[in-house]
Formats: sequence, C-alpha cells, structure tokens
Amino acid sequence: MKKKLSLLLTFIMSLFLINCSGKPNIPQTTQNHRITLPTQPTIPYPVNSPTVSINNQELLGSPIKKAPTTHTTTAPQEIKKRPIHQNSMARGTTVLSEKFKLPNKVKESSGLIKIDGKLWTINDSGGKAELYQIDERTGRIINTIRIKGAYNHDWEALTYDNNYVYIGDFGNNRGNRRDLKIYKIARGDLKNRKSTRAETINFSYSDQKDFRSRPQKNNFDCEAMVAYHGKLYLFSKNWQDKKTRLYELSTSAGRHKAYYKDYFNVQGLITDASINRELDILILTSYSKLLSVDIWTFTNYNQEKFFKGLSKKLTLNSLTAQVEGVTFIDNYQAYLSSESFSRYIFSFDATLYKIDFSREFD
Repeated sequence: MKKKLSLLLTFIMSLFLINCSGKPNIPQTTQNHRITLPTQPTIPYPVNSPTVSINNQELLGSPIKKAPTTHTTTAPQEIKKRPIHQNSMARGTTVLSEKFKLPNKVKESSGLIKIDGKLWTINDSGGKAELYQIDERTGRIINTIRIKGAYNHDWEALTYDNNYVYIGDFGNNRGNRRDLKIYKIARGDLKNRKSTRAETINFSYSDQKDFRSRPQKNNFDCEAMVAYHGKLYLFSKNWQDKKTRLYELSTSAGRHKAYYKDYFNVQGLITDASINRELDILILTSYSKLLSVDIWTFTNYNQEKFFKGLSKKLTLNSLTAQVEGVTFIDNYQAYLSSESFSRYIFSFDATLYKIDFSREFD
C-alpha cells in the first residue's frame, strides 16, 4: 500500500513540475519596421572600368537633413522611381576613380554635360565661345562647335532639355555684373555641325539691389544650373555666407528676372549642378577654400522644391581639386571635371573623374 502511495505522489509531483515549467517571461523588444521604396536596379558595384582607383572605400557622411515621416497609400508602381538615402545611422560608400588628364585646350573646364551619348565641356572666363566634345576613352578633343552670336565673358555651366542646350555666362566673382546671360542653342546642332547660332536669355536677380564690386565677398556669383520642367534653375555661389540660393528663370530668349525661391546651407562654394530627371536626383558640387570637395545629393522633393526633400553631403576626403563640372552618366554615376590649379606650392592638372554613389541609396 505504501509503495502504491509513493508511486502516486511521485506521479503527481512530476505533473506539477511540468505545468510550472516553461520559457522565462523575457520582455519582447519592439521592432521598427521600415518600408523600403522599390527602386530602379542599382549599378553593379564596383563598376568594371579601366580607370585607376584612388580610394575604393571612400566613407561618406550621414544625412544632414531628413524629410518628415509621412504615410502614403500611393501604389508601388507610382513611386518605384523615388530613391531614398540610407538611414541616418548608416555611412555610405562611394567609388572615386580618375579617368584621365584633360587636354590643355580645356584646362579650365567649367561645365559638363553628357547628352545623346556624347560628353561636352566648356572653358570659363576668357575662353573661346566654343563647345568641346571629349572622347571618354582617351580624353582627346574629337569635335569643336563654334557658338555664333555669343561671347565668353565668364562661362560657368551647361545644361539641357529635350530641345535645347543652355550655356550659363553668369560667373560674377565681383558681384557687380549687369550683363548676366544664358546662351541657348538647338540640341540637334550638336550632332553634326561645326557651328551654331545662339539665342540669348538676359536676366537679373530679383533680390539684388547692391551692385558694388566686392571680389569674392558677395552672394551673387553663380556657376550652376539645371533645366527642369520647362524652367531653368540657378544655384548661387555665395562667397559671404557659404549658402546657395535657388532661382527660377524662363527658358525663353529675351530679358527676364531670375526669381528667388529658396536657400540651403551647403557650407561651401557651389560650382555646378546636374539632375537625373528619371529618378529625380539633384547633385551639386562644392569646394572649400582649402579645395576639399563635397557632393550634395537631393531626393524625394516635389516639383522644383529641391531643398524640401532628403539631402545628404558626400565628402570626398581623398580628392583635393577645384572641381567645376558635374554630369550624370547613369542613374548613380557621374563625371566630375576639375580646372588646372597652381598657387604657392600647390599644382593640380585639369582632370576628369568618375564617381559611383549607388550605395548611398536604399
């Protein structure tokens, strides 16, 4: 009898221990769910290229400014071309490579466009009123187009739309120019002509009242523009406060006002701009007085409100140059051009570079 009671007690205790056992009550960590917008396929990384790598692990900064979080019910197919920067905790990576030294004829390259499969540049102040086509394999000049009805006072930028190419003659280091202009030529003339005639867009800034000469101490210099949605957008080079102001200008020949729209603290001197119209990515190049080079990227903006979306500053620590030109060559790749530079003990050749910043985007 005692043996039976002992077995019964053992069975009951076993059941009791089993019921009381289980996983410890560990609090569950809340997981943040982040929806990544679908994007175009990114370019393979690194890109196979005959170029010489300067720095294959160029670490870049985190976003300086973030757009407010919004909720949308937009169908995926309507937003698949809206790239977004990596989150603020990530440090992106880009590849910077040197293509070649530019010929002496374009040693002051101050603007770039790649259009209809061809790469074009211009010289800045004092150069001839000409466009130069650069062979992307050798760096040689393979075509020159003379611009009739134009004079190179201080050419600083190139951009284009579906029908025209625009040349910005608005370099204004002293801040006192009253003859700012943009030359407009037919895009089709770049295909097989040796010369073309330009129309002229004359303009003044809507907010400039002071025209005193203040060399490199004014906020009305300009070296960057893009054509976008039927308008021209200019980005000022502010010597005083190191910001850039955005202006909107008509593409029609004649005399116009460039209307002030917005500003952004780029902490440097803006020297060129390029826009990917398919993905709506704007890039601006800038440098400091010590010739350190930054690339600003802007995405997820509405219409021309470039500075209201996401922005990110990409600092190219391994590059010291006076970068003056930039143009997209693919979704997440661009060319940069620098002027020749010689001052004191420093001397740099005019050079064409390529950057791949695909890893800056989710």
